[in-house]
Parts: sequence; C-alpha cells; structure tokens
Amino acid sequence: MKQCTIYTSTKSVQEIVEAIKHEFNDKKVEVFNNGYQIRVTFKKLFSSYSINFSLMTAESESTRYKDMMNGMYGYFYQIPTKHQSIKEKLLKQIQYLNACVGIVSDREIDNDSYQRIVNILSKLNALLFVPSGSILDKYGKVILDQNGESQVEDYIVTASSDILDKHVETTKSAEERKKRSIELLKSRNIPYIEHLPVIVGDEHARIREKEEIAKRAIALALIATYAADLASGKSIEESRSFLKSLIERYNAETFFTERELEFINSDIIDEEKSIQFAWEYECLLVLLWALGYVKELDFPNKICDLSEIIGYIKDAKNFEEFLVSSNLRKKHEILDEADLIYRYDWACVDARIKNLPAPGGLDDEVVVERHKALNWLICYFDQEWDDVRTDT
Repeated sequence: MKQCTIYTSTKSVQEIVEAIKHEFNDKKVEVFNNGYQIRVTFKKLFSSYSINFSLMTAESESTRYKDMMNGMYGYFYQIPTKHQSIKEKLLKQIQYLNACVGIVSDREIDNDSYQRIVNILSKLNALLFVPSGSILDKYGKVILDQNGESQVEDYIVTASSDILDKHVETTKSAEERKKRSIELLKSRNIPYIEHLPVIVGDEHARIREKEEIAKRAIALALIATYAADLASGKSIEESRSFLKSLIERYNAETFFTERELEFINSDIIDEEKSIQFAWEYECLLVLLWALGYVKELDFPNKICDLSEIIGYIKDAKNFEEFLVSSNLRKKHEILDEADLIYRYDWACVDARIKNLPAPGGLDDEVVVERHKALNWLICYFDQEWDDVRTDT
C-alpha cells in the first residue's frame, strides 16, 4: 500500500508531531504549517523518496472532519459481524476521535516503515485505516474488516480526558484533593499537568458496597492463583482441581466475570492471558486495602508481596468469615488514592509516549493495575470489571 490514515483521540498536535519525529529520527524530517504537514525523506545511494503526513483535527477543519467521521461511522455501522461487542466499541471509539493523519508515500510502504507507523499508533493509542477497508488497533491487529472479521478478543475505548471527565462536576473536595495529589507528585519529582481534570468529589461519589468488593477480591485471588499456576508450567488438570477446591471453600461459583469464566473453562493454556490474569494480584492488593486488611498502599514502585496478600484470603475459612472480618474504608480515603493513581498513570503514559522510563521509580504496570481497581471501586463510568477503563 502507498497510503493509510491514523486516527487518534488526542487533541495535541505537538504530541502527534513528536511521535512521528521520534519514529523517524534517523531520517530527514521536515515540519510545515505549524505541524499540520510533515515530510519524511528516505535517502538511497542514487535516489530518494518521501512519506508525507497531513494532519487534520476536529478543531482545525471542523466541517470536513465531522463529515469524514460520519462517513467512517456509517461505513462500519453497516458491516454485519459476529463480533458485535467489538463493533459497538469501535463505533463508540469513532465518536471520541479528535484527529487524523493522512499518510501518502511516493512508493509502496515497506515493512520497516509500516512498523514505524504501528509504533506511532502505540504512542498515540491510535487506530489505522488501510486501503483494504480494515481498521487496526495500536498493535496493528484488525479490529474489524469489511467482511466483519476481527483479530482481537476485546477493545478498550479511549478518549481525551476533557471528554471523559466532562461529566464530573468540579467541587471543592475534588479541587482540594487534586491539589494534595499534586503536592505529593512534586515531592517525588514526578511530572504532572495542572489541567488534568479532577475526579468525582465526595459530594457525588459512589463507592461499591462492601460485599461486592469482598466477592471481587475472592474472585481475583482465585483467578490470579490459577493463572500463576498455569504460567509456572503446571497442567490445566492440576491447576483446575486446586481452583475448584478454592471455589467450593469460598462458595465463589457466581463471583467470576464472563471473561474470567472463559479463561477458567478453556482447555488450552494461553500464556499471554495467564500472565495478564496473574498481574491482577496488584488489583487484589487495592481491594484488600479498601476492605481494611492491608494497612496502606505503598508507593507503586514494585510488585506486591504475594504471600502476604494471599495470606489474608487463606486466613478466612469461608467467604462469610472473610466478609465479616473486613472493614470498608471511608469514601474520602478511597477517593484520595484514586486521584493520586490517576495522576501517577498520566505521568507513566507521558513518559511512555516520550520513550522514557517511568518517572520517580514508578512501576507503570503496577500503576495501571491499581488504577483499574480504584476506578472500579469509585464506579468510574459505572463500568463492570471486564470493562473498566484507566483513562488519563
């Protein structure tokens, strides 16, 4: 192919330009028209060619951009597919897009240039529309093609923070909490931006009920243990037998999400999924803290002590004992941690975009898992566990 188009929810022209410049930093990169036109030149021994990037935003050309987005929405809306959930999320994502980058090459885009474009997608959390009529995710996998086929099992919708947080009413408690979080960031030399919005304040926040949190904690403990057993090389039969005994002990048959049940019931070991579920020990730590079992959430610079957090579950003979022994923290405590992790996660994402290590010693993988758990606790967008977003 000689052309394709990047679509992203970011509103920052500078962020888009920097992502392109970074990926082609060994080539001649020229920026024109305040960043809206970029030319990358590839020089060969006796010839040269260029790839041209043309940027359009919802603000720079509102009517033309709106017409283009309506056309894209209509195109994917009419495609019949068995992946209905993926399609619905894609259509929602299209509504949140704020910029597109048309890419035109003088010659066929080779594998090296294509991989650089995919790297740009990753940095911008963007989509790529290709001439075949398919739209790809930030990893280069097909979200949906013209035949309704998909290469992804799920898709997470992203949007700029001002869109996602415009439903949050700014209150005194929310502003004061934001100021306290920023002071902590300053003390730890972690970057921040003043215009990152507040989260919901005490006046309007809803925290999940203690029993719901306790059930989710048990489910996470069991699924993470099962996933860790598989990841360590144990057989499905052995791992599932142990899991079954734990489910019976805590009467947890109904505690799992649809995605978790699919993982448990699969007869094929998926190494990637096993690792993903094993990481949810970090989410479990947050829920145990919310339930009063863990005294404090330490600075997220390292993975949690598995033996310690699993110990809180093992000490309970059954679910009822685990629930009765818990003591749900106050609303303001949970909101304090939710606001702080939101700003930690922004700093990690910002560093990743700039191809830098996470600042202040933060472990970005620990941060995003805690962010997920805290967003679930504060009912962010009223999303259930499988759908919780960690927007920054």
